[in-house]
Amino acid sequence: MTSSGSRRKKEISAFYREEFVRHRSRLETQRSFFSEDTISEIEDALDKIIEEIDRISQVENFNELASHLLHRIDAVTTLSSSRVNPAYRVH
Repeated sequence: MTSSGSRRKKEISAFYREEFVRHRSRLETQRSFFSEDTISEIEDALDKIIEEIDRISQVENFNELASHLLHRIDAVTTLSSSRVNPAYRVH
Protein backbone atom coordinates (compact mmCIF):
# COMPACT_ATOMS: atom_id res chain seq x y z
CA MET A 1 0.00 0.00 0.00
CA THR A 2 1.26 3.46 -0.82
CA SER A 3 2.11 5.99 1.83
CA SER A 4 -0.96 8.05 0.93
CA GLY A 5 -3.16 4.92 1.04
CA SER A 6 -1.80 4.05 4.47
CA ARG A 7 -2.34 7.59 5.69
CA ARG A 8 -5.89 7.54 4.34
CA LYS A 9 -6.64 4.30 6.21
CA LYS A 10 -5.35 5.89 9.43
CA GLU A 11 -7.57 8.92 8.89
CA ILE A 12 -10.61 6.74 8.30
CA SER A 13 -9.71 4.63 11.32
CA ALA A 14 -9.39 7.78 13.47
CA PHE A 15 -12.77 9.03 12.22
CA TYR A 16 -14.53 5.79 13.17
CA ARG A 17 -12.71 5.62 16.52
CA GLU A 18 -14.03 9.10 17.33
CA GLU A 19 -17.56 8.07 16.34
CA PHE A 20 -17.43 4.99 18.57
CA VAL A 21 -16.08 7.12 21.44
CA ARG A 22 -19.04 9.49 20.96
CA HIS A 23 -21.44 6.57 21.18
CA ARG A 24 -19.64 5.37 24.32
CA SER A 25 -20.14 8.81 25.89
CA ARG A 26 -23.79 8.88 24.86
CA LEU A 27 -24.31 5.48 26.43
CA GLU A 28 -23.15 6.90 29.76
CA THR A 29 -26.05 9.36 29.69
CA GLN A 30 -28.48 6.49 29.10
CA ARG A 31 -27.45 4.26 32.00
CA SER A 32 -30.81 4.58 33.72
CA PHE A 33 -32.61 3.11 30.69
CA PHE A 34 -30.72 -0.20 30.62
CA SER A 35 -29.80 -2.92 33.05
CA GLU A 36 -26.24 -2.95 34.32
CA ASP A 37 -25.62 -6.21 32.46
CA THR A 38 -26.76 -4.69 29.19
CA ILE A 39 -24.69 -1.54 29.71
CA SER A 40 -21.68 -3.68 30.57
CA GLU A 41 -22.05 -5.79 27.42
CA ILE A 42 -22.39 -2.75 25.17
CA GLU A 43 -19.47 -0.98 26.86
CA ASP A 44 -17.30 -4.07 26.48
CA ALA A 45 -18.14 -4.28 22.77
CA LEU A 46 -17.45 -0.59 22.23
CA ASP A 47 -14.19 -0.73 24.19
CA LYS A 48 -13.01 -3.68 22.12
CA ILE A 49 -13.90 -1.93 18.85
CA ILE A 50 -12.18 1.28 19.95
CA GLU A 51 -9.09 -0.62 21.09
CA GLU A 52 -8.88 -2.74 17.92
CA ILE A 53 -9.97 -0.18 15.31
CA ASP A 54 -6.51 0.17 13.74
CA ARG A 55 -6.25 -3.58 13.27
CA ILE A 56 -9.85 -3.83 12.06
CA SER A 57 -9.18 -1.04 9.55
CA GLN A 58 -6.88 -3.40 7.65
CA VAL A 59 -9.84 -5.55 6.58
CA GLU A 60 -10.69 -5.11 2.89
CA ASN A 61 -14.32 -4.07 3.51
CA PHE A 62 -13.50 -1.94 6.56
CA ASN A 63 -15.76 1.00 5.64
CA GLU A 64 -18.78 -1.25 5.25
CA LEU A 65 -17.95 -3.14 8.45
CA ALA A 66 -17.40 0.00 10.52
CA SER A 67 -20.54 1.61 9.11
CA HIS A 68 -22.56 -1.51 9.93
CA LEU A 69 -21.20 -1.55 13.49
CA LEU A 70 -22.02 2.14 13.95
CA HIS A 71 -25.58 1.59 12.77
CA ARG A 72 -25.97 -1.31 15.19
CA ILE A 73 -24.64 0.76 18.10
CA ASP A 74 -26.77 3.73 17.03
CA ALA A 75 -29.86 1.56 17.30
CA VAL A 76 -29.12 1.49 21.03
CA THR A 77 -27.75 4.98 21.66
CA THR A 78 -29.91 6.85 19.10
CA LEU A 79 -27.06 9.33 18.84
CA SER A 80 -27.62 10.12 15.17
CA SER A 81 -31.18 11.27 15.81
CA SER A 82 -30.35 13.11 19.01
CA ARG A 83 -31.37 16.73 19.25
CA VAL A 84 -29.22 17.28 22.33
CA ASN A 85 -25.79 18.35 21.10
CA PRO A 86 -25.08 18.21 17.36
CA ALA A 87 -21.37 17.65 18.10
CA TYR A 88 -22.28 14.18 19.35
CA ARG A 89 -24.20 13.08 16.26
CA VAL A 90 -22.93 10.49 13.81
CA HIS A 91 -22.06 12.12 10.50
